[in-house]
Amino acid sequence: MEIDNKLALLEDYRNIRENVAFHFTSQSNIKSILSEGLRPLIGDNASGGLGQSAIEKTYISYGLEGVLQLYNRLITASFQQRIGDFNGISHKPFVPDSAKDKGSKDSLSRIEGFEMIRQYMEDNVYFIFNATKTQYEHSISDEDLEMVNSSISDLNESGINIVEKFEELNDKITDLVRQDAYGNKEEILRLVDERNRLTLVVREKTLPIIDRLRGTLLNEEDNPIMEEIDYNDERLLWINQMKAPHNTHTRIIDSDGRPRGVRITADMLRLFSHDGKHQSNGLDFLSSMLSQVNPNDVIYLDSPRCHDCNLLFKFQEYVQLVKQYESRGLLVARPEESIEIDGKRRTIPERQVMDLTHIEKYPGLAEFIEGLEQYYESHRYKKTVRALAEETFDKIKDSKAKNDVERQISKDEHSLENTNEIPIK
Repeated sequence: MEIDNKLALLEDYRNIRENVAFHFTSQSNIKSILSEGLRPLIGDNASGGLGQSAIEKTYISYGLEGVLQLYNRLITASFQQRIGDFNGISHKPFVPDSAKDKGSKDSLSRIEGFEMIRQYMEDNVYFIFNATKTQYEHSISDEDLEMVNSSISDLNESGINIVEKFEELNDKITDLVRQDAYGNKEEILRLVDERNRLTLVVREKTLPIIDRLRGTLLNEEDNPIMEEIDYNDERLLWINQMKAPHNTHTRIIDSDGRPRGVRITADMLRLFSHDGKHQSNGLDFLSSMLSQVNPNDVIYLDSPRCHDCNLLFKFQEYVQLVKQYESRGLLVARPEESIEIDGKRRTIPERQVMDLTHIEKYPGLAEFIEGLEQYYESHRYKKTVRALAEETFDKIKDSKAKNDVERQISKDEHSLENTNEIPIK
């Protein structure tokens, strides 16, 4: 299949905020996806210690909001997680050489995390497709979900609490993955099978309640592929996916006697291009997405309810710095390598990388790192101030006292540098 015929600009879609979904993957997967589509599966990033998926799914980001949230989560997780957590997942080959002497319980520095995601996303591409949502006879409220989910904590099997057993199994699996994912593979798979069986038991017991609450599916003839209310088998909860659109999946249906996600066929897919002439990588994709943000967008990353620091703009700044260093011949060539991930061989093409063991050879990098640290700490403090203030605010009944607290919240926020906004065009 000619890739040129499958290219698409963001501008080709009337609205990238609703009914449009995105999926990123390694460039090595382009031909197979354009031939077979996106098949529901349990991939490298949804198994082992980092994921707990029991149901084959097609993972996507829904709309502009979902893409920005997921990208930012990847950046943040790169330095918040232990290096051992990268075992068995697709990030592992991109851990910078400067971290090679760190232990599995250590974490990357923020600049090492930036470099890992820069390399990772340079190797990735984005697919785009239309994503119609289901429409039911009734809406399910947050109160309905809370009622269903509260019943899950009391579910038992043979006198054993299912939730407690699930959490116990997950802790054991996480420890084994961190120790040696490949060496412990047989024991990990045994525990995963038992954990997965339990989460499917929970879905089977609670799905009839959800079906009664939402009633009849009204737009089945549209072949909808997105479900607003769906079961999160990794957390044993029914959730509203649209409240966390960064890590959604296609609608789960019962097929061949087991639940699995709806497949995205090849004819539905388009490959992102920033110029309409060539396929573009994940770095170009982020730049194009940020250019689409306008004053009417209420970005969750900038909300006080979001605990993550909005690092997208800082990451973009870093990517531009690296381009300057590359043009001056300051990057290091990393040759093609074949690496084993969870027992599978994967070839990583030759690439240009930063040598973070010698920061002094990059003009302006030390200053950028200092600014990044100040930005991150300022943001964390501001979010904490706002969260604590709002928690107090919610408990106050007297209207005059509420007004006083609201004025103090605004005063505190104005006293802090406003560092967490996405620039708008």
